[in-house]
Amino acid sequence: MSINGALNIGHSAIQVSQAALQIAGNNLANASTPGYHRQIARISPARPEYIGRAGFVGTGVSVTSISRAVDSALQARLRSAISQENSAAIDQRFLNSIETIRNELTDQDLSSRLGAFFNSFSELSNNPNDEAVRTVVIQQASGLATSIRQLRNEHVVVREEIDRALDATVDQANGLLDQIAGLNAQIVNIEQGSGSSANSLRDRRDQLVDELSEFIDCHQVEQANGSVDILVGSIPIVLAGGSRGLELRADASGGTLDLSLRVRADGTFLAPEEGQLGALFRQRTETVAPAIAELDNLAGQLAYQVNRVHSQGQGRIGWTSVVGMQSVADPNANLGADAAEIPFAIKNGSFELSVRDNQSGLRTTVLIAVDPQTMTLTELAAAINAAVPAGTASATVTTDGRLQMDAGSGYTMHFSNDSSGALASLGINALFGGSDAASIEVNEAILGNPQLLAAGSNHIDGSNGTALAIAALQDVSIAELGSRTLRGYWQSATTALAVRTDASNTKAETARVVREGLDGQAQALSGVSIDEESINLLMFQRQYQAAAKYISIIDETLKTLLAI
Repeated sequence: MSINGALNIGHSAIQVSQAALQIAGNNLANASTPGYHRQIARISPARPEYIGRAGFVGTGVSVTSISRAVDSALQARLRSAISQENSAAIDQRFLNSIETIRNELTDQDLSSRLGAFFNSFSELSNNPNDEAVRTVVIQQASGLATSIRQLRNEHVVVREEIDRALDATVDQANGLLDQIAGLNAQIVNIEQGSGSSANSLRDRRDQLVDELSEFIDCHQVEQANGSVDILVGSIPIVLAGGSRGLELRADASGGTLDLSLRVRADGTFLAPEEGQLGALFRQRTETVAPAIAELDNLAGQLAYQVNRVHSQGQGRIGWTSVVGMQSVADPNANLGADAAEIPFAIKNGSFELSVRDNQSGLRTTVLIAVDPQTMTLTELAAAINAAVPAGTASATVTTDGRLQMDAGSGYTMHFSNDSSGALASLGINALFGGSDAASIEVNEAILGNPQLLAAGSNHIDGSNGTALAIAALQDVSIAELGSRTLRGYWQSATTALAVRTDASNTKAETARVVREGLDGQAQALSGVSIDEESINLLMFQRQYQAAAKYISIIDETLKTLLAI
């Protein structure tokens, strides 16, 4: 081996020692940097030199690569855990919100208000002519309707909060996707130009993908040129140096606002299961929407079942003019047709209309036949006009599609024996108006005159048949509510929600523990150990000193040779 060869060995040793010292120093400098992966110098012997029959001799050392301490499989598991933790936190947040809104463990919850409402009719049955008791019943009905509307509004506020969160989260995710695509392009340019790994940029990209995992359950596929494709399931949202983007689409064609997540580039539908986006969509469709539907169903059946009884009863006075609380979309469509848009079905049957002469006390009763398959609202009004004696009463259809009935001068109207359900469905002689939790309200005419509140039956003054029948409704199983009572239906729904909420609390804690465990494993592999790097510094410092000493010896040898 020549003197130059010996000097090259020392030179390579010094260069490698310097590089290793710099790498160890960089690791120490970034010991607390988020997303930083410990870098490792891969050192190997330089290509040996043939020196004849004696064989080969080494020519020094070289740094073959500077790599990051990364386990791709562990990294993928950690990102999945991050998505699941964020998903569980969103589930926990909104399930607890709905449970808090319902507040079923106080004296002011909906179950208690339902009980107080029906109990007030029980009290009215004991004193059907008592004005004060009638006022209490109406106040309980008004308070119950107000409580239901407020409860629904609070559910809607939660849904609107989810919608705003979805919009903001999509924007944040798009920002991350743009940055990842930009880093892809930089990494490819650097690595293809230099042949070395752009470790710092790769660390930043990994950190961005970790952040993206908080929002949506995604995975990356690395390409040969160093770029990564980001996929949700099998659908790419980042390809090489370009982001395909996410967008939130709204569709109100079905009468309710539906939201969906799409790929902005081509409109491909995405169905995330985890991450904040997956959980927000899940809470919107599986928690809030069913909760609102349950409340609407309860309110609709409360109004209909009470009206079904009340519409056939009689108050202390009769009606001089009554307007139906339910409008018909098309008065010229059959009452049973979809075009009529009557929320509660009318059956083939009849009801009795009684017209009372206030001076003589004589009562004339006519039977009004109803066939929803052949009769329109306009025809029903005509049938009433044809049945009642001239001058005693008349029926018309208002401009907004309501049935209006007016008694003649000196007459009042009463209703009874409705086998068709037309009176309740059209809101004639009804206590409640509306068909869901958003629209339920107490009849303003009854609010203004408690004497119109029906407590009696069979046209007997001072009777309490209607009050007793309404009070008994709280124990009646309703087919439309799954053969449960009104209170039973609501309590069942609330209990199911409580079970889900408790499970979400457990799941959130479990997901946090799993993520922390995987994060600890990742830190053990990729994080910087101060002690380990300090040992590396000492080791490479000694190697540098030894290489310098070696060069010094070769230099002295060369000087001796030249002197000879």
